[in-house]
Order: sequence, then structure tokens, then C-alpha cells
Amino acid sequence: MKAWRFLWELCILANTVPSLAEPPALRPRTVAAYAATAGPTVILGLPFSVYLPPYIADGGVIAVALVGLLFSFTTIWDGVVDPLIGTMIDRVGTEIGAHRRWMLRALLPLLLLLLVIVTVGDRLPFAALFVVMILFYSSFSLYDVAQLSWGSALVRTPAESALLYGARDWFSKIALITAFAAPAAAQFLMPDISLQGRIMAYASIFLVMAPVALFAIRRVPPRPVIAAPGIGWRQEIRASLSFPPLMLLLGVQFLNSFAFGALTSLFIFFAAAVLGLDTQSALLLFASFIGGAIASPVWTWLARRYGKPLMMIAMGLLISVLLVATLAQQPRGFAQAAGFSLMLGTGFVGLLFIYSMLADLIPRDAARCGRNRSAFLFALLNLMQKFGVAAAIAVSYALLDLVGFDPKNGEVSARELHLLFALLPTTAWVIMMGLLIAMRRHMPHAAARL
Repeated sequence: MKAWRFLWELCILANTVPSLAEPPALRPRTVAAYAATAGPTVILGLPFSVYLPPYIADGGVIAVALVGLLFSFTTIWDGVVDPLIGTMIDRVGTEIGAHRRWMLRALLPLLLLLLVIVTVGDRLPFAALFVVMILFYSSFSLYDVAQLSWGSALVRTPAESALLYGARDWFSKIALITAFAAPAAAQFLMPDISLQGRIMAYASIFLVMAPVALFAIRRVPPRPVIAAPGIGWRQEIRASLSFPPLMLLLGVQFLNSFAFGALTSLFIFFAAAVLGLDTQSALLLFASFIGGAIASPVWTWLARRYGKPLMMIAMGLLISVLLVATLAQQPRGFAQAAGFSLMLGTGFVGLLFIYSMLADLIPRDAARCGRNRSAFLFALLNLMQKFGVAAAIAVSYALLDLVGFDPKNGEVSARELHLLFALLPTTAWVIMMGLLIAMRRHMPHAAARL
């Protein structure tokens, strides 16, 4: 029976996939459908985490100190489980719709656990909430890693990878704008709405994105995952360390995430103490996402035309110049601050370049290792992103403490805060640019004829 099943699977592959190494050219409907499958994890990513800690603390069941400990533990778990999930996706199952199957398996638990968190999460004891959060973030990682590695299996050229992940980035910005607008609209319509009400309004967008994703998943062409036996963790690590462009890309991911994490963790303080716009800080963040949505298609076109490393260097230069310029002339009033946030947001597209650069490297990595490790490599990229944000928050708050910043009286240390806000992310992006310059010679430079 096993032999017949094996022959049957070979027949399926032969009749449905023209070439495993060279999938068909991307169609516009494939690009659109793939981008739409990112909705659930975009909604429940870092922005959702901004709402969770105060919501849990507001319930009063768990002490504030334990809330911080809870999210530290879940972040550590999330970092550990990502490579394991990537390895599982790469090594389990040979069916053509493997990516699709993993995403569908993750979506229902994600929905049910989200409902638990937003309805009774603030009333659960520490142990119960810890288990819920572990399961929640594990389901999140399973969906996210499967979705990202599916994209790498769809593309054939650097231009296609830029187009596919560029469309994903653009859809992500639109989804985030919608999600951030939901609690703002709820608060406008119901001024006395509780924090739980606002987080439920945010999470309700998931109920829109999940059916959209289910519809889109069925319309993305399936690609096979040819399971291969493991080569052992020592060999996995050795294979990664001996591939210079991969190590450079992981460094780029860490530094970009560090810079972005430092910027966002200091932004609220910067808006209040330096700009004097404490009550409008949420609107300024909202403006930055609008800037990203406007600029994402432009960056995608430029990446296809001139190459991803060069355009990511341009992105880093743009944001760095904007930040350093505020030291000479800071925005005055809400209108100028909103314009500054809008321009700053045009550079928040680093993942567009990073994900598509990894997709370009995966065929070379597979040729070196003798097996496809796409899910594992995307999991490593996610791990570097989480480490970068965690390190940025730790360093930013340590430096704030070093300069004697007091959130209740921020104007006293406003100049020191402003220097940190401008120079800490800029330093990370400048180092990142150095890695990208070294990386350019390792990347394919074929440009699309546009």
C-alpha cells in the first residue's frame, strides 16, 4: 500500500507541477491572493501586543510586575519555538498543499485563543493565561512561517520575489491602518468605552481578515514540500554559519528590527516630552502607517528596477536623515508632526526587502545543503526580528534610566530623550547599511523590464 501511495503522489506531482525547481510565472491574481493570506498574522503581530499588556494589567488579577514577566516568558518561548516550527514544516509531509494545510490548521486555534484573550484574558490567573499565550503565539508562528515559506516557493526571479513580498507589505499596511482605525472609531462613537472594548474593537478586524485569508488561501497555487530527513542541529547551524549572504541578511534583520524597535519604544515619550503632543501620539503613529501604505508600491517598483540591497540602503538613509534633521529643526505643532510621521512611515518597509532577499537566497542554500530549508530559514529571520525588538526595548529603557528620564516629568530630560530618539535608531541603520554594501555582491542583480 505504501508503494502504491508513493507512486500515486509522484503522479500527482508530475501532472500538477511542471517543474519543482522552476514554478510558473506569477500572475496578478496569485500576487493578490498571496498578499491577502498575510492578514491574520499582521493584525495579531506587534501592534496587537501594544494593547495586550495594559489590558491584562487593567484587570487587576495579575500584578503589574508579573505582567512584564508573563510577556518576557512568552517572547522567549516564541523565539525558541520558531526554528522548531520551521523544521517541522520542512520535514513533515510530502503533499502538494503542505503550506496551505499548516496555515489552515493554525487558523482555528488562533481564532479561538484570541476570543479567550479578549473576553476573559484580564481575569485569568497567571498560570492559565501563560498557557493560553503560549498556545496563541505557537499558532501564530505556525501560520506565519508557513505563509512566508510558501511565498518563496512561488517565485522564480528576484523581480518576482520583490513583487510578491512588496504586495504582501502593501496589504499589511492597509490591514494595520484598518485595525488601528477600529479602536479609534469605537472611542469616538462611545467616549466611555473601556480598554477591553477598544482591544475587542481592534481584534474584531481579525474576524474580517480570517475569512478573507481563507478565501485567498484556496486561490494561491499549491507548491509541494518534499520532506527530507533532518541533518541534525549541528549540521543545520554549520550550514547556516558557512553561508555568508545568509549571515549578513540575519544581521540586517536584527539591526533593522533593533532600529524600528528603538524608534517605536521611544516615540510616545518623544511625542509627549519633545513635541508636546501627548494626546495626539496615537494619531501620529497612525500617520506613519499611512505613509508606509502610500510608499510601499513605490519601494516595490524601485526594488525590482534597481535591486533590493541598494534600495534598502536608500531606505535607511532616508529615515536616518529625517531623524537627524529633527535635531536641527524639530516639528512644531500637530500639522508638522503629522507630516514628519507620514514621511518617517514611508521608510517602514524594511521587511519588503528582507523577506524577498531571503527568497532569492533559498535556491542557493538548497543547492549547498542538498535539501530545501525555506521554512527553517524564514523562522530564523523571524527569530532575529524578535531578538532585535527585544534588545531595542531593553537598551532604550536602560539609556533612558541612565540619562535620568522621568515619564511624569519628561520635559526636564527632553534634550537627552531627543538625542536617543534620533541617534539610537540611526546608529543601527548605519551599521545595517554597511552589511548591505557587503551583501550586494552576493545577491542576483537581474532587473525586471518595466
